[in-house]
Amino acid sequence: MRLPNILLEHAAELGAYTACPVDVEADGQRVCVLVRRARLPVGTYSKDRSDVLLFTDFQYPMSEMDMFYMEEDVHHLHGPIPRYARHLEDHLGRRWRRWSWHRNGRWTPGVDGLISHWATVEACWLKEGLQ
Repeated sequence: MRLPNILLEHAAELGAYTACPVDVEADGQRVCVLVRRARLPVGTYSKDRSDVLLFTDFQYPMSEMDMFYMEEDVHHLHGPIPRYARHLEDHLGRRWRRWSWHRNGRWTPGVDGLISHWATVEACWLKEGLQ
């Protein structure tokens, strides 16, 4: 299947916003959005940077996005791995730690997209920094 043009446009915007390369590729019925070497909040995680994996599908932006994935060796700097980040999965030939943080609100097609989902990821990182 052909990747939606709007998804490719939003991936370029996300790359500009994060100052990181963003790759988009089909994986069966899903579409993987890979943000490479995203800067993590200082003093919060075991690493300063991580690749971050997001999933959507070919209906983007109609389908709600949920959760995110970071490299397996990324964990909270102070304390154990959070309960909602203990699950490991294999995607794109690599092992990922799934961060089961969910949006607080409704997904609105035409309003929400990669940038608003990235805001959910950043909100998770900030909340982690307060714990």
